[in-house]
This record gives sequence, structure tokens and C-alpha cells, in this order.
Amino acid sequence: MTDSTLTSSNAITGSFALGNRTEAPALDPTRRMTAILGATILMTMIPVTMLVPVLKELVAERFHAGPFATHSFMCINLLGAVLAAPIGGALADRWQRRKPLLILALAADAVLLLSMSFAGSLSGLLTLRFFEGAAHITALTGVMALAADWAGTSRRGRMMGLVGGTLMLGTSIGAPLGGRLGQLDATFVLKVGAAISALAALLATVGIHDAPVRRASARVRDALLLLRRRPAMLVPYAYSAIDRFCVGLIVSTFVLFLADRHHLSPAERGGLLAFFLFPMALLCFPVGRLADRVGRVALMAGGSLGFGVVFALYGYMPMSWMTATMIASGVLSAVMFAPNLALCADFAPPEARASAFAGFNVAGSIGFIAGPIIGGTIIHAFAASDGVPIAAYRAVFIVGGVSQFICVAATLPYLLKFTRRPSS
Repeated sequence: MTDSTLTSSNAITGSFALGNRTEAPALDPTRRMTAILGATILMTMIPVTMLVPVLKELVAERFHAGPFATHSFMCINLLGAVLAAPIGGALADRWQRRKPLLILALAADAVLLLSMSFAGSLSGLLTLRFFEGAAHITALTGVMALAADWAGTSRRGRMMGLVGGTLMLGTSIGAPLGGRLGQLDATFVLKVGAAISALAALLATVGIHDAPVRRASARVRDALLLLRRRPAMLVPYAYSAIDRFCVGLIVSTFVLFLADRHHLSPAERGGLLAFFLFPMALLCFPVGRLADRVGRVALMAGGSLGFGVVFALYGYMPMSWMTATMIASGVLSAVMFAPNLALCADFAPPEARASAFAGFNVAGSIGFIAGPIIGGTIIHAFAASDGVPIAAYRAVFIVGGVSQFICVAATLPYLLKFTRRPSS
């Protein structure tokens, strides 16, 4: 978006006299759209994490499923996301309009969530879950691209900080809400999630408009081959993958660590995770504003290195320090995550922003899947007849921390060369 376009889209109609009556200034359309997009992202994310607390009741007990099938429910949607995101992003770029695809994806997500509550077999449930993941990632990609479209160069960090903050806030709200709603009937969580997605589709229909910018239409083939045209996109994708890889370790190995080594109850474990999620959600927006002023590089590299150090020390922290450790992890995650979202918008060509964020989400999904797999493999390798030794958990956390250092080392030369300040 050019500065002149941004100035035009941000113009506020001045007050004017009608007889003795003075009209109030019109609402800045960019700020109004920012609020609506934030609310849409929030409602898009809440249904996803609502299902986590009722996984046992929703899958294992309902269909007498074994551990592998139960765990499959939590990852098969990511497989659908990985396969669908590039196609959805390419179509959004080809049509030059994000709104219709966003509404369609949110409506489909609502229908699929509701259908899962009536699934009569495990195979039927998993099939619906696969397509639900595809619909969800298409909606998320569309709304992220819309946010980038509405943000000019000077406001891109704060806009993407808002995106990151509402993503994390939705994640933080969903889990405890799902736990409460599912106490009597796990399928009720699916019905409420469907209602929330339907409300998001309604809000998008009424309140969201495509940004008033002119951009060339990207051919589907060009959008799918975006990395060939813009290899710089590999940098935000790498940070996305490593960030979600560590989150995958937190929701799997770290949670098991808290139960096995510190003997925390489910409620205590959930409460501790909240100290990680909420600081990240609250700080993404102010960090995004800061990224607009000082650039992306120092925040991304510093946040990742700091988070890597703290993550590697999880296995050595006494329980009395764990709350502070989680707060520090959330703060450092925000310092890295918000500028990385802005960097993705910086590097994305305007005609292919949906494809760019589709790739961002695909990289994150792959990283998230890899977390539990790699963590579980390391734990299995260390496991003994009398349980899992502390060394196994420490090894997993060190691997996660080192992955952050490797990411920074591999990308920092490129960042220093091309992104000393936010790009236009």
C-alpha cells in the first residue's frame, strides 16, 4: 500500500456545520476495521482450543478409541491445514478479494464443528476434523491477509501485533472455556464452537471490507510458487516453524514434565500455562508498535535468543521459580512473534499476501506437529523400566532452546542485510 493510499484510507472527515449543528468527526475506517478484524480473529481461534480439555471424553470415551486414535484427533486437522492453506491463499490472491473466501471458510468451519457433534463413528469424526482444519486455516489466512492489506508500512507492526495478540488471547480463552462447557456433555463444546464460528462469519459479512488498495492479480501457479519468487519469505517461515515447534513441546513434553516430576494437577498445569499465554497475548500489540519504531531485527533475534535460554533451563528450574519462568517465556515470545508477523507482511508482495500468510501458517503447523513427535522420540529413547528420568526432559528442553539459537544464527546475516528498518 502506498503512502498516498494509506493517507487517503486513514483520512478523517472533519466536522462541518449544518445550520447551528456541528457533525462529529467520522470514525477512522482503518481503526474501525482493525477492531473488527481483531474480534474476528479472536472468534476464529476460540473454538480450536475449546476442544483440548475434553479430548478424552470427545474421542476416547465416546468411541472407545485407543491412545493413538485419540492423539490423531489433535493433529489430523493440522494435516488438513497444511494441505489446504496454500490453495486457499492462492485463490484469495487470484480473486483479489479476501472477504468472500473468509466468510465461506468460517461458515464451513461452523458446519463442520456442528457435524462433529453428531458423528456416528470414529472414522467419520476424524474425516470431519480433517476438513475442519482446512476450513479453519483458510479463514485464519484470509483474515491475516486482510489485516496486512489494511496496514500501511508505518502501521504494519502494530497491526500484526494485534493479530498475534488476538491469536494468543483466543487460545488462552478457549481451553478454560471448553473445560467448563464440557463438564456435562463434551459434544456441547462442539456446538458452542460452531455458534462462535457462525458469529464470526456474520461479523465478517456485516463489518469487514476488502482494503481500498489496487494490486495486481496473482496467478494461482505464481502464488503457489511464492518462495521461488520471494526466497526472503523463508526467514519469517523459519521463525514461525521454530516458535510453533517449541509450543508443541510445551503442550506435550512440558505438560508431562509438570505431572511426572512436579506432580501438578491438571488445574495447576493449566494455570501455569496461562502465565505463559496471557503475557504473550497482552504484549504482542505494544511490541508490534515498538517494531514500527525500531525495526524487526533486534526484537526478533533478541526475543528468540532469550526465549531459547529460558526454554533450555526448564528442566533445571525449581518449582518455586516456574511461574516467573513462564511469565518470562511469554514476554520473550511476544518480543519475537509480533515482529515476525510484521516481517512476513513486509516481505510479502501485495498481490500475494494471502499466499504469504498461508505459507506462514503451514510452517507453523509443521513445526507444531514436529514438537510432540521429536519430544516423544527423545523421551522414549531415555525411558527406563522405572519411569522417565529427569535427564530425558532436560534433553528435550535443551533441544528446543538450541533450535532457537540455530534459527537466529541461520537468518541473522540475511536480516541484517535487508531489514535494518521496516521495508516498504
